[in-house]
Amino acid sequence: MYKIKAPSEEYDRKIGGVQFVSGEAQTDNEWLASWFSGRAGFTVETVTAEEETEPTEDKPRGKRRNDKGNADAAGAKPAAEPAAGNA
Repeated sequence: MYKIKAPSEEYDRKIGGVQFVSGEAQTDNEWLASWFSGRAGFTVETVTAEEETEPTEDKPRGKRRNDKGNADAAGAKPAAEPAAGNA
């Protein structure tokens, strides 16, 4: 795997099938990595398997904001409440 850095962090475009986001892109294609390394302003680094698995951000666990409830009860109608005064 190769990490390609563009001349600017604002570089957000696709070149040769490689998508740059915030000035960085990755590719497995050795030829493309070589092509970018010959371009002014671009740098190419070889990324090892250990470096590839970057730690993910800690995100809260649990329901998503748009989660409406229990998936087991999806589509079930709520139980009817007894009418007031009929006890």
